[in-house]
Amino acid sequence: MAWRFRPFGRASAAPHATPSAARIGRSPTAQPRSLGGARIADDALVARFWGVRGSYPTPRVGAGVVGGETTCLEIRSGRHTLIIDAGSGAIGLGEALASRANATPSQPQDITLLLTHAHHDHLCGLPFFAPLYDPRFHVRFFGPDLAHLRFSEIIAGYMRAPYFPVDFHSLPSRRTLRSLGDGDRLLIPADGEPQILDAATGSSASAPDGALQVDALFSRLHPADGTMVYRVSAGAARLVFATDVEIGAHSADADQRLVEFARGADTLIHDAQYSEEDYNGAESKRGFGHSTPAMAVRIARDAGVNRLVLFHHDPHYSDDAVMELQRRAQVGFPQVVTAREGLELRLELRLDGARQRLV
Repeated sequence: MAWRFRPFGRASAAPHATPSAARIGRSPTAQPRSLGGARIADDALVARFWGVRGSYPTPRVGAGVVGGETTCLEIRSGRHTLIIDAGSGAIGLGEALASRANATPSQPQDITLLLTHAHHDHLCGLPFFAPLYDPRFHVRFFGPDLAHLRFSEIIAGYMRAPYFPVDFHSLPSRRTLRSLGDGDRLLIPADGEPQILDAATGSSASAPDGALQVDALFSRLHPADGTMVYRVSAGAARLVFATDVEIGAHSADADQRLVEFARGADTLIHDAQYSEEDYNGAESKRGFGHSTPAMAVRIARDAGVNRLVLFHHDPHYSDDAVMELQRRAQVGFPQVVTAREGLELRLELRLDGARQRLV
């Protein structure tokens, strides 16, 4: 029987319109560009934001520049497609991936999907992620065990009766699910299966040519069950993704672990959900695992990163409110960019006189 379930058809599969630079105060290093289906250099990373909000999707507020979808980041290098989190932004990304597969039918359709934790805003797009319903795709899932559940149980349990009409185990795609722990290193070769190296052996192992390297830090900066922070490397390009972390509210050791993990990265994508006024003025916003731009700036400066991206915006904040947080953050750290749907950042090694730098 042919597979007929199609939970798609949204307009968001098309690239987002690019607002003017003047309207959003864009840095010259943050110019969006089309990923298309072209090959990305093996020593470069291109990151595209498909969802940037926290807590829940917000179509009423998010119809403008910043967007209203929840957490989803696509990273491409060579033929690698790596995704971090499957919030509602993953729906549009999944449709785009299906379109790319139609344009490149001879290429393997392999996707690596990393999950930071299992809160709804980071998973709600998964049941509507087009590659799961397409037998051409192999989707490899990696993420932490949480709340005494194996990672595979968490993901499969999100798509089952009575919560969803299609069971995860009946999907036509090929799927593999593996747990990651604190200090693990994931090596994703250009061809073949990824390899997980534990903390004892992974620290001395480097990625072979053409491979992606992902390092995992399990952080208690998000209360209760914690969250996974990822560092993605291709050649000299390094990007750190730290969402759902709250600086200064739990322990100095936890803060310092994040600083060391992010040290020297080209780009740090960091939770910055609340303004200082909201965070300090409402007890309900403290202790739940979210930061302010000032907290993100502190980590960026201490870690010596080149660029800070503010992320996981409060669903109530308008475009103007979000961009005002960027302007404030730039006082303490000039190289600040605000994450918004459709924004693409390219990290690659360039020659700069006798030195090499990432741009």
